[in-house]
Amino acid sequence: MQQKEHFGRTRAAGPSTMRLDLGIRSLLPEWKALFSTKYLKEDLRAGLTVAAIAIPFTLAIALASGVSPHMGMVTAILAGVVCALFGGTPLTISGPAVAMSVLIANAVYQYGLGGMLLIGLVVGILQVLTGMFGLGRIVRFVPLPVAAGFTAGIGAIIFIWQLPRAFGLVSPDEGQVVEVLTHLGQLIHEFHPGALVLASLTLALCLGLPRVWPRLPAPLIAVALSALINVGLGLQADTVGEISRFLPSPQLPHLPEGNLMPLLGTALIVYALGSLEALFAGAAVNRVIKDLRHDTDQELVGQGLGNAVVALFGGIPITAVAVRSKTNAQEGARTRRSSIIHSLTLLAVLALFAPFIAYIPIASLAGVLLFLALGMMRLRELKALWKVSRTDAAIFGVTFITIVLVDFTLGVQAGILAALAIAAVRLSQTQGRLIQRETPAAYRAALTGPLTFMSSSKLETVRDQAIKQGSSRGVVIDMSDVTSVDASGAAMLTTLVTDLLAANIKVVLQAPRPELQQVLIRQENGQALQPLFALTETDVATILQGTGYLSVRERLVYGVERFRQDSLQRYGPIFDRLAHGQTPHSLFITCADSRISPNLITSTDPGELFIVRNVGNLVPPASSPASAAVSSAVEYAVNVLKVTDIIVCGHSACGAMTALIARKPPEGLPSVASWLKEAEPVLEHLAQDCSPEDAAKQSALAQMQNVLTYPGMREKVESGQVRLHAWFYDMVRSELLEWSASAGRYLPLGNPEEPVSQEADGQPRPPGEPLLPVS
Repeated sequence: MQQKEHFGRTRAAGPSTMRLDLGIRSLLPEWKALFSTKYLKEDLRAGLTVAAIAIPFTLAIALASGVSPHMGMVTAILAGVVCALFGGTPLTISGPAVAMSVLIANAVYQYGLGGMLLIGLVVGILQVLTGMFGLGRIVRFVPLPVAAGFTAGIGAIIFIWQLPRAFGLVSPDEGQVVEVLTHLGQLIHEFHPGALVLASLTLALCLGLPRVWPRLPAPLIAVALSALINVGLGLQADTVGEISRFLPSPQLPHLPEGNLMPLLGTALIVYALGSLEALFAGAAVNRVIKDLRHDTDQELVGQGLGNAVVALFGGIPITAVAVRSKTNAQEGARTRRSSIIHSLTLLAVLALFAPFIAYIPIASLAGVLLFLALGMMRLRELKALWKVSRTDAAIFGVTFITIVLVDFTLGVQAGILAALAIAAVRLSQTQGRLIQRETPAAYRAALTGPLTFMSSSKLETVRDQAIKQGSSRGVVIDMSDVTSVDASGAAMLTTLVTDLLAANIKVVLQAPRPELQQVLIRQENGQALQPLFALTETDVATILQGTGYLSVRERLVYGVERFRQDSLQRYGPIFDRLAHGQTPHSLFITCADSRISPNLITSTDPGELFIVRNVGNLVPPASSPASAAVSSAVEYAVNVLKVTDIIVCGHSACGAMTALIARKPPEGLPSVASWLKEAEPVLEHLAQDCSPEDAAKQSALAQMQNVLTYPGMREKVESGQVRLHAWFYDMVRSELLEWSASAGRYLPLGNPEEPVSQEADGQPRPPGEPLLPVS
């Protein structure tokens, strides 16, 4: 559907702000649009279609909620208007929801009608306050498996609760599932055949008719046909009975007697479920209309006002309903007017057809509820959760079973507690990779994740294995991937180190983050750990001196093991793809200096950079006999690999540049001296007392110009096929700079205030022209 003109006016959900005016100022333009004839045809069709679905659903949900059908209709009429006017998603339809019917029925049973109305008012106030203060995001804190398990559990309860009505039996006071099944078993011999036929017919039509004629309102047809059959064949199944044609007068709910805390607890659950269902409904609409924006806070304001108004008129708690909202969008609704049309239609049906509604069989409404309950049980969702995460499926199961067999309040609590417990275990679990080899080299243990009270088993394993090796081998505990440490974890690590030192075993704590070091030092006896911190492998070797550590091969072997355990899982698919070819985007020419790691400083993955490294990141001009090594790489990168960018990166503290500005060939290194002759033209633009950093910056620009001397390169640069960049890596500040010809100097890469460009006029400066001012 191409429905974009109206939806662009919907306010985007951005950073939450207070809306003390209930969002009215931002809604005024949309309210004015309600009086326009534009899109009236589309809104009218959608509103009437949704009303046809809402009639049987509303009557059935009222039955499941333990209230009169008249109260259900009043609820749908008022909610459809108020929530449409004030909501944050223009096309959602609000009203009674089957997901909340069990909660409402339980509230009516426990606290009476007055208590249920008070719950609705409290829910409305909470939702309005949540939206006003921009806290709509808190409703998303309910874990998805808990919400799904809750909905499925409610569906199972509704299904079982409606079985007595489907059999034409007297329904018990809404109780536990076991009690309902016991009641059904005791009275099953008295079942009403006509009622069972009507319930079965309704369920069959609701399930089967959409497969043949999906646009027809199957529940409405099923209910109407059941009423005709009941009357025409004289089945004498119980019916809804007489209902009022008029809306009731508003009045404040009366406070029930006794302790109100349980009532408020139920109100909080209704608030959470109703708010979450509203978000689900908005998501359902967004799946139909991709560019429709959803303002969570404004939606909660609308839902809250709807609940408050409905409670004042004697209705039940409401929410935005996913099925009706999705249908509204699919039928082409364009404005909030469709929901109001749906409400006016329900009002007309109540006023004109109340006598006919009285003939609807209760068993038929039970069939509608059986249909809705089957849709709520979401066995597919459980299957999907099981495939993605067994623990999430377990949370679903805990919530579902507790709701069905114990109590829905306890079910929610049990599900949330299970989710929190699993999250706590996941977040506080330390992973340990123990790398042990039968060599004299140091024993290594790599820890990842948080170091907490749950890390004891890992640390004990490290201690036991290390002591088993004896004092001839040192122990290196790699903490580079430890994300955090609490008091318990710090105390256990301190104890581990103390035990190892007492066993005359040298210990190194490698690469802990500075904040973790401070936590460890503050522990009792923590000062003893400070000399054991190692930032680099050189520090490790110093601390472990005399333990046989100085095996370079073993250090590399350890690195390979970590690569296998840490990186293969992440990079495996990339390596599989790269095995069949490479498509790098940049040629990166830099120095052979071990302190420079191109992939590290650019955060690039394997396959992104085609790298050339040599002493001083030199690019000999095409006329030089030494150019073949670099020019071949440039030629291959540009013509075969089709790289689009070439970067020449110099760096601070460069030994090659130090030797160059000393104007003295390095002794005993004839090959290096010969190679550095390629950089001597740089000296023409440098002062006698320039620093190695000045030389490195000037050299990077000169090498960039040398690239242009290679065959075809100038043409490719001028046509825009290839872009050239001169970079400088400042090691002291760990900062990358890029030459800006417009600024005439190097600027921090990506400087938002001064745009970086390699040349002022779109073309590189010609060779020989001064690139930097000579001091």
